Amino acid sequence: MSFRFNLKQVYFLSGYAHAYEELKKIQGSNYNHHDDGSIKELPVIKAIPMMMRRRLSSSGKMAVALSMEAFRHYEIDKVIFASRTGETKRCITLLRDVYMDNGVSPTEFSASVHNGNVGVFSIVSRFFGETTAVSAAEKTLGAAMAEAYASLYGEGKERVLIVVYEEDLSNNIMPIPESVFGNGSYACAAVLEKWQADISSVDELYRTDSAMKTSESDPETEEHYFEFDYGREGGMDPVDYFRELRFVNPPQPEPAEDR
Repeated sequence: MSFRFNLKQVYFLSGYAHAYEELKKIQGSNYNHHDDGSIKELPVIKAIPMMMRRRLSSSGKMAVALSMEAFRHYEIDKVIFASRTGETKRCITLLRDVYMDNGVSPTEFSASVHNGNVGVFSIVSRFFGETTAVSAAEKTLGAAMAEAYASLYGEGKERVLIVVYEEDLSNNIMPIPESVFGNGSYACAAVLEKWQADISSVDELYRTDSAMKTSESDPETEEHYFEFDYGREGGMDPVDYFRELRFVNPPQPEPAEDR
């Protein structure tokens, strides 16, 4: 099973500097890196109101910040948050508090649900469209893509934002799978649209370093089509996936014959 999209933009954010060189390979993406202690000082993070920012986890801050950045530049019809770790770290802390009979913070409890982060985004951005949160273990990226495809083609949405983010669990229960980020927290966001070309098969797949738009390109005119194979790519790390993304060159329609 494969899904076809037009990719408008990709955003990345991580607190781990060793990811920087890998992210530079993704042409046209918006990437940034800081050490884990200073990432909270980034302007994109500080754009989140302080009262909301204080209740977010490290990866939650990144996910909400990238969503706000994308929403600032694009008209979004639906937002899909996807994470296999979600608020696991917060839930573990709550369980420890219960076990130690320390009581549970109502604020921490309300923020422990899986769709809490996308809810924060909708509040701070005043986004009145549809939001959802998905999780599917190692197929979480695939679940996000499937939800985006259903939204675009089944529900008639024009533009969908997916945000895949993970929290560092190495000191709590078990680390997330190895990626260019090691076991660090990160967030990846992509703005997706419908595949506009009316073709029945894809013959020419190619890897190009110039396929992604550059900062000088017009974001409303660039078209970057790609095909997502759920069975083969559904379990990939999102950064690995977009770094290795192979764009599809849709054939041009043949000119009409003169009559």
